Amino acid sequence: MTDMSHPANTESPAVAEVVKALRSAIPLLAAPERIGTIRADASRHTAGLAIDIMLNSRAAYEKYLADEIIEALVDMQSDIGWHDILYTDWNPDGTPFHFSIPGSRIYQGDLLKKNKNKDEALGRKHENHVHIDWVDFSLRLKGNNVLVYDWPPDAMKKGFGQKLFERLAFVSRE
Repeated sequence: MTDMSHPANTESPAVAEVVKALRSAIPLLAAPERIGTIRADASRHTAGLAIDIMLNSRAAYEKYLADEIIEALVDMQSDIGWHDILYTDWNPDGTPFHFSIPGSRIYQGDLLKKNKNKDEALGRKHENHVHIDWVDFSLRLKGNNVLVYDWPPDAMKKGFGQKLFERLAFVSRE
């Protein structure tokens, strides 16, 4: 029998708290299709360690919301403990700037700053949503397509939801 480090098909505590705060603070994100977490693709999502916030970087209002969320997440990284954010900015000439913001030394680049995503295919996949994760690749459970990764200590963080909610509560009010 496999030692289960966390329940299957369950969001980690940090993921659940971010999702709850975002859905409460920003009415557009209350719709179930706007925020995705668990999916059965043997990924960090399957492990309960990732969030996709469906905000299209080409739609001005959605891009504004995404930028505000990202700014709040960067400012609160020590409270929330996320490891990486992926999204897309657009240059004045219309070309994309696919970026990663590492929140942990597990990822390469300048911490808490936008770094060019060198994987163009991965970048293109993040033009229509903000991706946030708490994965630690060293915690991969080899051969396990259900749990996929053990949860790192940062994924267990809680107690920041109200602060995140307060930070974003008036962002989407026109």
